[in-house]
Amino acid sequence: MAGDTADTRPKWLVRNSRPARRLHAAVYVTTGFLFFSGISLLGEGKPALEAVLGGHVPAAHWHRWIGFGLVGLSALVLALRPVASRKFLADSVAFRLTDLRWFVTYPSFVVRPSRHNPARHEGHFDPGQRAMNLVIVLSLAVLSLTGIIMSFPQRLTPMTFAWSLRVHRGATWVLAGAVGGHVLVASGILRSYRGVWRAMHGNGAVRGHLADRLWPRWAEEQRGRSEPGSPVRGVPGQ
Repeated sequence: MAGDTADTRPKWLVRNSRPARRLHAAVYVTTGFLFFSGISLLGEGKPALEAVLGGHVPAAHWHRWIGFGLVGLSALVLALRPVASRKFLADSVAFRLTDLRWFVTYPSFVVRPSRHNPARHEGHFDPGQRAMNLVIVLSLAVLSLTGIIMSFPQRLTPMTFAWSLRVHRGATWVLAGAVGGHVLVASGILRSYRGVWRAMHGNGAVRGHLADRLWPRWAEEQRGRSEPGSPVRGVPGQ
C-alpha cells in the first residue's frame, strides 16, 4: 500500500573526507598560531604574549617561519590536488541571481529555524559560505604576499614597508572577522546549525534532514550516487 512505503533515504550523508578534515585542521591550527603571534608583535609588542613564545625576537621568528610554512602548505595542496583546488574555487565563485533570495530569507532561518527554511540554492556551498570562502582566501593571499615582502626589510624603502605592514594588519582583522563568523556557524551553537560541526570536526557526516535544509542540491546529488537505503560509510552506527 502507498501509505506503507518507508523512507529509505540515508539518515547520514558524508560531507567531507578525512584528508579534507585533516587539511582544514592543519590550516586553522597554523592560522590560529599566526594570529596569536601576530597580535603579540603589534605596535611595540605585547610583552605578556611575547613571553609565551620566548620574547620579541623569537616571536617574530616563529611568526615568519610558520607563515612560510602555511604558504608552502598551500602551494603543496595546489600542486598535489589541482582538480580539488579548482573545484573549491569554482564552487566558491559560482554566484547566481537567485542567491539573493537566500540572503533575504537567511536571517529568519537563523532566528527561528523551527519555522523558517532558507531559500533553495544550487551550490555545493550556500551563498554565505561562498562569500566567506572568498574573503578567507583573498585575506590569506594578501597576508602571504605582504608577509613575504616584509621578510626582506633591507630591500624595501621605509614607505613600502610601512604600507605593507598597514595592509597586513588590515587583512588580519578582515580574516579574523570571517573566521569568527565561520566558528560561530560551524560550532553548532546556533540552533539552525545544530550538529553541523560533525561535517568537519567529527566523522565528516551530517544528518540527512540538516543537509536538505543547508545544501539541498548537494544532498540530492549524494543520494543519487547510492542505492536507496544503502549504508553510508563513516557515520554513527555503521
